[in-house]
Amino acid sequence: MFPFLGGFGASFNRLVRELSGDWDVWTANPPGHGPSVRPPVSRLGALVDCYLESLQDVLRPDAVFFGHSMGGVVAYHVLRSMEGRPAFDGRRPTDLVLSASRAPRHVPAAGFATLPEQDLLRHLQGFGAIPDEVVRDRSLVELFLPAFRADYQVLEDAQRLPPVAVDVRTRLVLGGRDPQTPDGTAEEWQEYLASPLRTEVLEEEGHMFVLTAVEPLDLILADVRAGSRPALEGVR
Repeated sequence: MFPFLGGFGASFNRLVRELSGDWDVWTANPPGHGPSVRPPVSRLGALVDCYLESLQDVLRPDAVFFGHSMGGVVAYHVLRSMEGRPAFDGRRPTDLVLSASRAPRHVPAAGFATLPEQDLLRHLQGFGAIPDEVVRDRSLVELFLPAFRADYQVLEDAQRLPPVAVDVRTRLVLGGRDPQTPDGTAEEWQEYLASPLRTEVLEEEGHMFVLTAVEPLDLILADVRAGSRPALEGVR
């Protein structure tokens, strides 16, 4: 699981804890995020290399990549970079789940990395990327804000790269009330994919539904694992 802007492995704790089935879940702590003591990485290529190095030891055949928001962009680029690498022959993931994620060229990222502190905090609060209790605690702001700035620089790198169609079964999950993923998001992603994209809409959800909409996400992930597409009651 690839975390959202500023997020880390524990950001998925509730979803992982409440998933049904026998998933073997690995979550990531990007450098400079959460408990990581390494400095944040501000270049897409360096972040992808970091993931590839770690995945060489843990990735199994028939894996599913799940990325929320920025995590979807990073997961796509990790998959793209696996192609042609002997270390991942026979072990590339079969499925990619893009959760509340814009296609890389269309992510609104330019200029946010260098915003004044208060402007950046207001922007992040606007779509639920940072809790109010963090904003009220000066020590937490100083701890977390460098990771957000680095993440926006990574997304700016992703914006500049042309689409390359990756051959992987892909599910796009969107919140029906999420202004971060407007109409046309699915069509934007299709440029990056060799096979038709499947889309699910959680009609009542905003951008950060990965923190709360556990039951519908569980249904969708179970459907991904099954490799089929029955009607999912309560999802659309």
